[in-house]
Amino acid sequence: MQGPVTRLYKLSIQVAFNLAIVVLVLGMFVGVWRVLANLGHTLGPGTTPEAFQTLITDALTLLVVIELVRTFVDYFEWQRVRIHVLLDAGAIFLLRELIIKLYAHDYQGLEVVWWTAGILLLMLARTLAVRWPPPRHPGGEEEAHS
Repeated sequence: MQGPVTRLYKLSIQVAFNLAIVVLVLGMFVGVWRVLANLGHTLGPGTTPEAFQTLITDALTLLVVIELVRTFVDYFEWQRVRIHVLLDAGAIFLLRELIIKLYAHDYQGLEVVWWTAGILLLMLARTLAVRWPPPRHPGGEEEAHS
């Protein structure tokens, strides 16, 4: 009984991840389209700071989506979610938020310090995950869950 259930589980994971990749790739194309569309507004006459902010936000969001796609594709290659790849995506997301806040001048007090500390902690965790990866699955397969 465990064999068919395990196969069904693995198949459902593959289907779910494939659907997620398709959705994220479509999101990437929409993101590229938005960046290109906003580029026309940004370079046109009467450019406003809001147009630049929109362009920056869209471009940084595209980087986050690219990292998420990389995380899903990496899962198929290794048959597990590698923690350092996930930490990369988290750090890019935090960097995106920090840059948007800095560009919009929407920060107060020590807020920039806390954002920066969060990014540094994620990068420290990533460095540790690369330096000392989790142990492999006892069966020799690379299915350790990190």
